[in-house]
Amino acid sequence: MQIILSNLSNSASRFGMRFTPAKCKMLLRDWVGSNPSLVLADEPIELVDKFTYRGSCHGGLTKDDISIRIGKARAAFANLRHLWRRRDIRFSVKGRVYNAAVRSILLYGSETWPLRAEDVKRLSWKEEDLCCRAV
Repeated sequence: MQIILSNLSNSASRFGMRFTPAKCKMLLRDWVGSNPSLVLADEPIELVDKFTYRGSCHGGLTKDDISIRIGKARAAFANLRHLWRRRDIRFSVKGRVYNAAVRSILLYGSETWPLRAEDVKRLSWKEEDLCCRAV
């Protein structure tokens, strides 16, 4: 793996790009044996159990990712509080805004989650809770 990383770094430098070792992380999945030590620009690459990339938690449990998504959806819902309180806006418009701005955040990346029954219940309950508050 060290050879591949070195080749990738050298190829990137030919195009004027470089890797910052402090920003690089190593996540091992289904790894058997001792942990490899990778070095980039004379600095070791940090080994992590999980990390967040584009709002999704990789390497952790599905429930961790669900908790992150619920928190982000609640924040988006709270930012639209002024819209939910207005009586002059039709329910159909509120529903479309909810689907676009809240539900999409809640379910982002869910197509790749290995869901259990309790995860589905938790997501369903939270979505129902947010929908009821919007009305």
